[in-house]
Amino acid sequence: MKILVIADIHGYYEKAFNNLSKIDTSKFHIMVCPGDFTDMFNQPPGFSQMDVADLLLQKLLSFNLPLYCVPGNHDPYEILELLDGYGVNLHNRVKIFKGMKFMGFGGAATPFNTIFEPTDEEIKQSLERMGKEVKSKNFVLVVHNPPKNTKVDMVAGGEHVGSQAVREFIMKKQPLLAISAHIHESSGVDKMGETTVFYPGPLYDGYYGVVDLRVEEVKCEIKRI
Repeated sequence: MKILVIADIHGYYEKAFNNLSKIDTSKFHIMVCPGDFTDMFNQPPGFSQMDVADLLLQKLLSFNLPLYCVPGNHDPYEILELLDGYGVNLHNRVKIFKGMKFMGFGGAATPFNTIFEPTDEEIKQSLERMGKEVKSKNFVLVVHNPPKNTKVDMVAGGEHVGSQAVREFIMKKQPLLAISAHIHESSGVDKMGETTVFYPGPLYDGYYGVVDLRVEEVKCEIKRI
């Protein structure tokens, strides 16, 4: 299965449209977006965050790929209704595509008082509940907040700011792949036991991810337009 990963658009819809137009989506089976479609500090004049989210989702859906999304910490809670309306909401849910289970949870706690900030206890409870629906390691976890103490959760100052709850869940359940977003300066690939952890970087800066997902092997590649 080939997965296209699009993360951290942050309201730059014109940049997103331009960058997306340069990606050959025909070779992918599914698109996954781990959040921050919008940005509470970057709203084009005359547009609400929900307006921007709607424009972006319509653009993503125009590629006629199955699409799974979770919100980021900048996205308003109302985005869940929009994701539901388009049938692409993976937040707090488990879905199956081509026999592979996908599990998602969005948002992230920050020191900046952003909009969608679940606590680590909320994340833990949700992941534990959804984890009961997964009987094997053959599943994909999609989160906005990366697992703590990995290559994909380190801010510029060197501090690891990811989620301990996400880390504990991954170490316990060992999904094939964990896709995250959020920490723009920490794009990369890491391993947690048998789990491949991947964040390609922000689309507004031209980054996207390519995943070749197989039960026997997971290959992740960061691309830049």
